[in-house]
Amino acid sequence: MDPKLKVACIGAGAAGTSHMVRMEKNLPGCCVAFSDLNRAAFDRNVAGYLGSGGDTSRGGDLKSSSFALRPEFRNLPYYQDPEEMLRKEKPDVVIIASYCSHHAAAVEICTRHGVNIVLEKPIAITEPDVRKVWALLRNYPKVATVNLSLRGSPVSESARRHIQNGDIGRIVSVQFVNNVHYGDNYFRGWMRTHKHVGSLLLQKATHDLDLINYFIGLIPESVAAFGSRQVYGGNKPNDLTCDACDEKRTCFMSIYRRKVDASKPFPPPGKRLCVFAKEIDINDNEVLAIRYQGGVTASYSQTFNAPHHGGQRGGYFIGTEGILDFRYYGDFEEHPDTGAYVKGTSTIKITRFNDRPGSSLTEVHDWANVGHFGSSEHLGEGLIKLLQGGQSPINAPIRDGYISAMMCLAADRSINTGNVVKLDLDL
Repeated sequence: MDPKLKVACIGAGAAGTSHMVRMEKNLPGCCVAFSDLNRAAFDRNVAGYLGSGGDTSRGGDLKSSSFALRPEFRNLPYYQDPEEMLRKEKPDVVIIASYCSHHAAAVEICTRHGVNIVLEKPIAITEPDVRKVWALLRNYPKVATVNLSLRGSPVSESARRHIQNGDIGRIVSVQFVNNVHYGDNYFRGWMRTHKHVGSLLLQKATHDLDLINYFIGLIPESVAAFGSRQVYGGNKPNDLTCDACDEKRTCFMSIYRRKVDASKPFPPPGKRLCVFAKEIDINDNEVLAIRYQGGVTASYSQTFNAPHHGGQRGGYFIGTEGILDFRYYGDFEEHPDTGAYVKGTSTIKITRFNDRPGSSLTEVHDWANVGHFGSSEHLGEGLIKLLQGGQSPINAPIRDGYISAMMCLAADRSINTGNVVKLDLDL
């Protein structure tokens, strides 16, 4: 590996810092600088990685497995202006993990400097910006990849191989769900407003829709959708937190009640806002119907109010010769104090028309103590291959991030208009 590779980051919050830490694991000393409005989140998270009482929990599944992070990492040069950072530091690679509403502007800066780009999903949150990113990067001569982090896990790659190899025949339809058992987290911090995230389709479904596209290898043609906000939002002050609320001992969404009743750990300080705040203006449930090339259909639904052990992500891939039942959450168990997964399995079950009664192919994939069902480390290694001039099919190209974002935007438009939306992808 080239020790001279220079990596910078635009937007060094939880995700950006975690991306840099993961790069440091593969290429110690590669990170040279970051830009953000301030360095508070970076300092807090890095203190946690270095064992100095900081907080790494906001990094979620992007956290890397344990390794010796160099102490001087905490002193990376900091810039408020990303243009100045690129001009002075001259990095080879830039990670873009700023607010999603700023992605298009950051991509434009990076293309002017001709750097390799690692872009957090979604690639943008408005159709003009999504198309702008696509126009800038569709023929970009350097590496440009999107962090679609469900790819690369052993269970994902195995399911894709089964489908692409024809183990269930030709794909006819897909039924996919995401019942999020930590859904309130999205409404306790910055992701709860339209201006920052667009919608939770763009933040969450973009992964699942990309996965469907990736598995079946077909182009979506049209989308119809319904959605609403049924649980979150209300009339509470925007800055109210559970610890300051008079209803913290009775509210069913209180983090204190969950600690007492369900032995769930307290979330980090940045994730304790009231989920019934006035500013919440995004849907908490959506249902999509999708038509692909050749008449193949898919349904997708997501909800953000599943109880802890009601969480599920996956679904059925139905072929002419059988069904593949794909589930990210099989058995899982969290540590009562840290929330880390101490047990976790994903499953695949294939049932074919001509199997003997009671016969099926079953796989169990263990993902305890690794990120994104085991994909994070594989994606990190794949990124290094790309940056060194090699190939890594599990790291999503911009084209795939563009398609999934356009599907989410089409679904949002369908929800708002009540119409079926035909996708104009300009591929």
